[in-house]
Amino acid sequence: MKLKKTLSFWDVFSIALGQVIGSGIMVLIGIGIEFTAYAVPFAFVLSATLSLIKQMPVVFMGSAMPATGGLYVYCKRVLGDKIGFFFLALLLITHILIALFALGFANYVAALIPALEENIKFVALGILVVFYFVNLVGIRQAAALQKVMIVFLLVGLSTLIFFGIFEVDYSNFTSKEKLFPSGWYGFALACVVMSFATGGAYYVSELGGEMKNPHRDLPRAIVFSTLIAACFFALVSIVAVGILPIEQTAGKTLSEVARTILPAPVYGAFIVGAGLFALATSINSTFSWATKSVLIACEDGWLPKGIAVVNKRFNTPHILLTILLVIGAAPILVDWDLTYIIMLGSGLVFIYDIFPLIAAFLLSKRLPKVFAAAKLKMSEKTLKVFSVIGILILAGQGALAFSDIDIKGWILIIVYIVFVIGYIQFRSKSRLNGHQS
Repeated sequence: MKLKKTLSFWDVFSIALGQVIGSGIMVLIGIGIEFTAYAVPFAFVLSATLSLIKQMPVVFMGSAMPATGGLYVYCKRVLGDKIGFFFLALLLITHILIALFALGFANYVAALIPALEENIKFVALGILVVFYFVNLVGIRQAAALQKVMIVFLLVGLSTLIFFGIFEVDYSNFTSKEKLFPSGWYGFALACVVMSFATGGAYYVSELGGEMKNPHRDLPRAIVFSTLIAACFFALVSIVAVGILPIEQTAGKTLSEVARTILPAPVYGAFIVGAGLFALATSINSTFSWATKSVLIACEDGWLPKGIAVVNKRFNTPHILLTILLVIGAAPILVDWDLTYIIMLGSGLVFIYDIFPLIAAFLLSKRLPKVFAAAKLKMSEKTLKVFSVIGILILAGQGALAFSDIDIKGWILIIVYIVFVIGYIQFRSKSRLNGHQS
């Protein structure tokens, strides 16, 4: 699949940063406070550190074999076609998490315009449609808009930090009872939620085939965006949890704190610049990268080639973008709870994230020439150590995420996995027959 190489480092960096910073600060922080109260800044920092460790093998593979649909391509080239598609099938179902960004956006709109509070669902669906059309006209245009939104986002978050950092009661961060009201289990669950926020940068690997200089820009974009996001996460979460009583911030968005500490005109600017743009950048990012692996899977014969049609004028997969819109809209239409969406989605994320790490562990043995050609230099032993540590981290996080899932969630996951395995067996035969004919 040949797409035009139009993305610069700053384009990719803005897409990565928007993917990471949006939901983590603006939506998930209140859920983290519910789990671990005043320890939420530490949960952010720990999660960002673990995310960087998990992402280093993917960063290495991105410098070795950048490609459109990078994560899927890494898995299929190293682990084989069937495992590669199994990874992709798990990745696809987690695109329901785009609903999280849209609902978060709608909640911030309601904070700014209370009259819309009864129409949250329609606002969420509306913003999905907006960025669907933005990405229909081309990834270059989507990336340009992303850079503008990122500037407003960082300015908005900096404003909250400036007004709030000196108002924080720091004594709350020295008491074990206040830091861990639900014990280490609550802190661990908060880290699971925050890891969903801090680990999104590596999805820009999917855009490797559209980058002008992917060997250099892809690793830099992933690492730098995660580090910058972690700094903002830590500072903003200190303000978020350190000023108002816990019962006023737990489970709530940042708008509650912002309304208290910011002057009225600044509050309005914050909701627009930070609240709305943070979540808009995550929605835009997801539409930008989420169809790329599917394009390659269609080319490989796993999915119907007809859905992978690329518009000649805009160079965009309009049918796949439409399917992504439907997947994102479904949880909104059926009124799924935000926390449930996060924990169910995160559990699946921790399963499929293991496959690229296994691929990285085996890379030097199965594709020695690719390993040797990587622009980012790392010894075979170092890459394997990072991969093993990453797998252990994911195993622990996955166990914690699934511990908070009810029987309905388990049934949905098991049924989907069984369906995927059956589909792979069925499709493998038709692909084989197609090759033979």
